[in-house]
Amino acid sequence: MILLNPEGSSQEGHAPLAPRPGNLNGKRIGLLSNSKLNADAVLYAVGELLAQRFEVSEIVHRSKPNFSLPASEATFDELAANCDVVLAGVGD
Repeated sequence: MILLNPEGSSQEGHAPLAPRPGNLNGKRIGLLSNSKLNADAVLYAVGELLAQRFEVSEIVHRSKPNFSLPASEATFDELAANCDVVLAGVGD
């Protein structure tokens, strides 16, 4: 008989938060959807609200091809190169 211990173990990691801008005026905003139901609608609404409240210079919308997979390196590189701030959103 093999007896298995059901207790798992994990290592907790800590990562610092990215620096936050003082405001969004003049900033390029990236919105990354996870492609779940309603994620795009919510992020488009968030983008509209941000554009109304701040003088953003551009809003860039991108979506992951599948919610269960990470975005491609190309998508991350594009957002990092072309956006000052990126918001990732989920839906359901």
